[in-house]
Amino acid sequence: MQQTFLSSVLLLVVGLGAGVGLSAQAAEDATKAKSAKPVIPAPPTTEERVERLERLINSQGLVDILLRLENLQKDVQTIQGDNEVQMHKLDEIRKRQRELYIDIDRRLLQLERKQTQHAPTAMDKSASPRVAAATAGAATAVAGSVGNPARVTGTVTGGKPTGSTRTAVPAKGEVAATVKQETEQEAYQKAFNLLRELRYDKAGLAFRAFLEKYPDGRYAHIAQYWLAEASYAQRDFKTAIIDYQTLIDNYAGSPKRAEAMLKIGYSYYELKDYPKAQAVLEQLLATYPSTTEAGQAQNLLQKIKINNAS
Repeated sequence: MQQTFLSSVLLLVVGLGAGVGLSAQAAEDATKAKSAKPVIPAPPTTEERVERLERLINSQGLVDILLRLENLQKDVQTIQGDNEVQMHKLDEIRKRQRELYIDIDRRLLQLERKQTQHAPTAMDKSASPRVAAATAGAATAVAGSVGNPARVTGTVTGGKPTGSTRTAVPAKGEVAATVKQETEQEAYQKAFNLLRELRYDKAGLAFRAFLEKYPDGRYAHIAQYWLAEASYAQRDFKTAIIDYQTLIDNYAGSPKRAEAMLKIGYSYYELKDYPKAQAVLEQLLATYPSTTEAGQAQNLLQKIKINNAS
């Protein structure tokens, strides 16, 4: 019994000694670990970097991105090319539009001059009564003051005749009429220049102001036509219908009445008011059957029939 007890005590002492030794070793190892410097990995060499880049380049995802980027660049170049082509076409259209306006204006002015030369007979038959009276009066006044000046007998104080003749000085009304004609022409040209530059909004305002100032003027019927054209070019179809109808109602001698009716038909068509468009176009065919406008009216009527059927 006593021997067993001594053995147990001996084993306990040995165990404690071993534990103390292990603890001391662990503490020593921890101290060494704290005092040791951290190991820094060496930087990759050039060959390693090249290999890494090659792996990235050979990656399928990067290849797809590069292909997409290339395709996008091609698409952008194509769009830019198409845009340049469209801009060139637009410039050509604007150029032709300006040339067309100038040609139409020249022809209208030529017709107006011919009507003025045949006044009052031609104007009485074709133009409105207000325009005919104004134009005939202006022509007579100009002819009397320029082509056939009046001759009067002069007198001195006391009533004795001088025996000589002199040219009468034009009255103030005649001078005012001449100035008015010049001012009217300048106002018309100013408005037309805006239209020729395709500045439709300002041209419309200028022609409307012109007509308010010169409702019976020499260029009134031409200005009314251009006013309607400016509204139509801006796709203000409701205003265009009113302006074209004013031309038809107030200027019976205008050579643009058939075109005005056609444009009214087109305006109603754009507004999808097909019954009114059809009525105006049929009236155009009945009134001006052998004109270019009549042929265009036939084509538009066919479109209206197709729309009504669908």
